[in-house]
Amino acid sequence: MTFGAHAALLRECLDRRQAIVEQIENRLLNPRAQPGLPPDLSRLDAQLAALHSADGFEPIPFEGTSHELDPLELAVRAHRHWEHHRWPGRNVRLRYAARLYSVFLFRQFERLSLRIWDEGDDGAADRLQEIQALLDRLNDGTIADPLVRDARWLIQTAQGPLTRRLEPYFRIAERISASLTSLEIHKAGAMLTAGHLRSQLRHRASDTSRSIDDPDVLAITRNSNSMDVALLVRDLVPLLEAYGTACGNDRLTLADAILQALSADPELLLTRLDLLGPCTMIEDLFIQAGAEGHLHYTPTGDAHRQLLESYAGLIGRHAASLLEDARRLDPRHSVYSPLGLAYGFCADILSSMALDTLLSQASFGLTLEDMFASGGSLENKRARADGWTADYSDGWAAQMFERTTSALRARAKHADRANASDVPNARLFIESAPEGTLLAREHCLTSDLQLALATGATAFPRGQIVNDRNEGRFLASADVDGKWFGISKVILTLCTSHGQDALLTGVPPLVVDRLRLTCPGLVVVA
Repeated sequence: MTFGAHAALLRECLDRRQAIVEQIENRLLNPRAQPGLPPDLSRLDAQLAALHSADGFEPIPFEGTSHELDPLELAVRAHRHWEHHRWPGRNVRLRYAARLYSVFLFRQFERLSLRIWDEGDDGAADRLQEIQALLDRLNDGTIADPLVRDARWLIQTAQGPLTRRLEPYFRIAERISASLTSLEIHKAGAMLTAGHLRSQLRHRASDTSRSIDDPDVLAITRNSNSMDVALLVRDLVPLLEAYGTACGNDRLTLADAILQALSADPELLLTRLDLLGPCTMIEDLFIQAGAEGHLHYTPTGDAHRQLLESYAGLIGRHAASLLEDARRLDPRHSVYSPLGLAYGFCADILSSMALDTLLSQASFGLTLEDMFASGGSLENKRARADGWTADYSDGWAAQMFERTTSALRARAKHADRANASDVPNARLFIESAPEGTLLAREHCLTSDLQLALATGATAFPRGQIVNDRNEGRFLASADVDGKWFGISKVILTLCTSHGQDALLTGVPPLVVDRLRLTCPGLVVVA
């Protein structure tokens, strides 16, 4: 179906909103019935879901759930809540049915926002405006409080769930850069990505009872975040470019988004730009072999390298100004800051917002965009956040702010140095190194058990190595005679970032050739 056909079906759903809400309420009435959508809505949901999956956005469960905004899951939660407490009257059920209807349409708008390029880039902005008109109708106050006001945020929330492949995210990012000029899309991407990464760091530190700056904690979190940080750089470059010419409230709004983004990993994004490239290189997407087998960067890889170069210049140029603006955004002087939120995925926050209706909690008219802004109605934002299952912490907000501003000071002091920290540069040596260099063969992973026993590399199942490679967890890897060999990015955090040279031995030539591209300037080959 075309974009226009899907939009027409959604307009029809909006025209029939009251009848549809009553159908949903009838399904909620029977606690023994399987919650579901009316058949026509189920067909619409299936059509857009199939297109979403065909694009490569195949969700995978994380800790038992797909972390998608799912109206059926919300219906089940309502049943459980009412069975535990008491079944409500029709007016209460209708109010919650209206919320489920709004969640269903919201999810369709999300998926439709990724279809705006299907018929060519030229009309993408106009098609996004069509979605904005649909969203405005949904948010007109006759059904339920809005979840999101701005259709540009839908492009980012639609990509929130964990998926099996990384390529679709870069394809969407390239389409955004090519056809949409709005900074709001980049603001949404920067703030939502950073919020997820901060939350992941807090979860990992809490789970292991270690500090958030513990090398093992950082190594584990960074090892799964190559794509996220790479996309974060893509969003930061246009934000920093705009920040350089903005003034007044516009400048502070941009500073807010940029500082939230930098808080995701201040060391990588501010003090250790020499490691940012290797940490964010995804060899499967950024490197390919030419006709004669020679390796070179793909167009996506070249674009990433250019963005890294632009980012390094921009952050060095604006670090001092950002540090000055940060004083007005200090969470220690506010009752609420987005830095204090901890959650799993964006859909978890949206689900909490939807459940406010079930639990009769006030929404204060706040949308997702509002919850990621550091100004305006702070008392109401704090009250709403405190009512969710997501964890809000003043101490966490202050800790995130202090880490970020400390790294900003270092970057402002050494604006032109790739390594702005006090830790000396370190290198990765292949096959031979100066005496005293740390032997780090355990960071080499292989599916060849005999090679592991002979060299001290870590034996890993072939399937696990392939999965890790697809997720960008290796500096370099290759299939050598049916056996996989890879070098984990963990070595960057555990050794290189601490100024510790490391020696790797038994590295196949194919892997060495890839290292020359993923870690230029860092690798020394004997």
